[in-house]
Amino acid sequence: MDGERRFGAGEPVRARRFDRVHWATAIAALVLATWACAFPRPDLTPAPSPATAAPYASPVASPEPTASAEPALPSPTASLPLPGPWAEDATLTVRGSDAFVRQTNAALELLQTKAPEAYAKILRYVGIIEQGQHSGMWAHENPPRYEVGDATAFASLPWYASTIAHDATHSELYYNYLAEHPGEPVPQEAWAGIESERFSITYQLDVLTRVGGSEFEIEYLAGLTGDHCDLDDDGDCDFDDYNARDW
Repeated sequence: MDGERRFGAGEPVRARRFDRVHWATAIAALVLATWACAFPRPDLTPAPSPATAAPYASPVASPEPTASAEPALPSPTASLPLPGPWAEDATLTVRGSDAFVRQTNAALELLQTKAPEAYAKILRYVGIIEQGQHSGMWAHENPPRYEVGDATAFASLPWYASTIAHDATHSELYYNYLAEHPGEPVPQEAWAGIESERFSITYQLDVLTRVGGSEFEIEYLAGLTGDHCDLDDDGDCDFDDYNARDW
């Protein structure tokens, strides 16, 4: 059974059924068009953001994170215009199986309670959270969509919640660049490159601490250097890496 649910600043409304057949048809058509157009073309359809894999392996030894750690990129500002019409009503839609909708609901409620600033960011920069094969932020879509693989969604609840905040930060970087460079294509490195990943990890680390992440999860995340997304070791994070993700 599949479901769709909308969440906002207040109480979530009743779930509505979602037919995944239509999505499958649309995705198939998009894939065919993509191959015909010699995809990828980063200036038109960026690869999704890297996201972070759940900590199933032993974490790399690293110093304890500190609140004073400086991000690798300038901090985005909340004074910029709304990124798009989806942000006006401060709601988002969750799509996937009933179990996925329930898990996402619980993660959002945890964020709303323990990290309300992160929750507000998510409502501003994410329009859809959707169950998928891999995890990544499709910031260029209207509205921006966070695709979530089951390995991420059904890890611990604090971990999943922190990844939503992580990928909302990627979307924030994307729309901040767009606002500051109107009419220009958004380069991948401005929002989903390795430096952007380090910036998003710094923010995720703070959120994970606030929502009750385990010591193991916090140490694992603090040990990431931002290049975990480069699975084929070619120096970038592109669709080849995205398709190789197991999270």
